[in-house]
Amino acid sequence: MSSSISISDARRWRRLLVAYALACVGLGLALAGGLLALDPYDTGRFALVASPGVADFGQRLAFAGIARRPGIDTAIFGNSTIQLLDPRRISELTGRTAVSLAVPGTGPLEQLAIARWFVRHHAQDALTLVFGIDASWCTTQNPIPMTNPFPFWLYGDSRLDYARGMMRFKSFEAAWRKLELLAGRGRAARADGYHDYDTGRAWHGLESPEDAPGAVAAATPGEFTAPPRLRGFLQHLPARDRVVLVIVPRHESALPPEGSAAAETVGACKQAYRDIAANRPETRLLDFLVDDAMARHDENFWDQIHYRKPVARAIEDRLARALGGEP
Repeated sequence: MSSSISISDARRWRRLLVAYALACVGLGLALAGGLLALDPYDTGRFALVASPGVADFGQRLAFAGIARRPGIDTAIFGNSTIQLLDPRRISELTGRTAVSLAVPGTGPLEQLAIARWFVRHHAQDALTLVFGIDASWCTTQNPIPMTNPFPFWLYGDSRLDYARGMMRFKSFEAAWRKLELLAGRGRAARADGYHDYDTGRAWHGLESPEDAPGAVAAATPGEFTAPPRLRGFLQHLPARDRVVLVIVPRHESALPPEGSAAAETVGACKQAYRDIAANRPETRLLDFLVDDAMARHDENFWDQIHYRKPVARAIEDRLARALGGEP
């Protein structure tokens, strides 16, 4: 009798455990399906819910949705060294519709991933792409280093990689913020991607952040690892698409001494990008990395590499002239 009861109990426990496992799998699939259907980052993949915009997740995540917004024909790529360029003002100056896709703390690999995503979603349009070329584009390291994690799965081609990448706690947090946005209670990211770190901030003298790069180490032109990546990307663009390479300014204290090996290396890196511009139609290079009055005026900069709005306005003006065909 006791043997019969124990066998019966064991069977009931097995059935209970199987039912529990199936329920867990079913719940997991339901949550995953709901997450993909809600599409919190507004990628357009698997989405069943129309989006009123993108919640303000920060640039790394929000730009997947902002970059594919209809009607955009001009995009700015880079990091915080070009972030202060105002796409609204550029649109007014050029008659185009610009968006900023500059993500702080990124380098060539991440910026090119965002650029590919942007181009993929505007393939039928004549585009203008503006790249901020800073010290990270003059690296000689191979592979090119990354200083911060980046969600390549969000900007890639593979829907499977995207689905796998979405299965993390932060995505469920993003889904909740998307629901708040749908309910009219959440805050949407600015539609043109602009993040202003200058307005409302008091200047108390030039800062010296620990992460500000010094002089570029001595190297020969062939050692730079980012220019071939950029050339490979540009080869797949239609010849009609305009490209502007903006070598961003630094404060004079971050410029290597004239005649030094580091200065020669900076010059060699600039030449690598001049060659890219010279060998592709509709491509211009604007060089602001010079020792001039703008670089020597302390109040133009927060620190050695982050400039303030007067410098940004000067870059925007020259960019607009370049897009209008002026030298």
